[in-house]
Amino acid sequence: MRLLNILAALSGALALIMLTIAAHALPETRAADIERIHLGGFIQLATAAAGLAIANRTGKVNLIAGAMILGGAALFAGTLYALALTHVRGLAMLAPFGGVTLILGWFALAFARTTPRQS
Repeated sequence: MRLLNILAALSGALALIMLTIAAHALPETRAADIERIHLGGFIQLATAAAGLAIANRTGKVNLIAGAMILGGAALFAGTLYALALTHVRGLAMLAPFGGVTLILGWFALAFARTTPRQS
């Protein structure tokens, strides 16, 4: 679960970096591209917080759910970031895989044991 904690924290940091870049370093960027970065940042930041919470739980299902949530968010948000910055339309087909993985991770979390990890 330590790795999940590290990945969640890094995910949150990346989301904030992308949101800051969108706000300050890309003033001439199209509104649609800024919206893609905002959506990716919002999803990635929310799932990073969830990942930090899940990292404090025990059990294999929690670990799998956390990995799916963070991995799906990374793929979905990363696709949005790349699309906004490069305009390579072929990347857009990766977003649904990230979104489905993210959703399945939340469903897996619904069935995970809720006992917090003992210190």
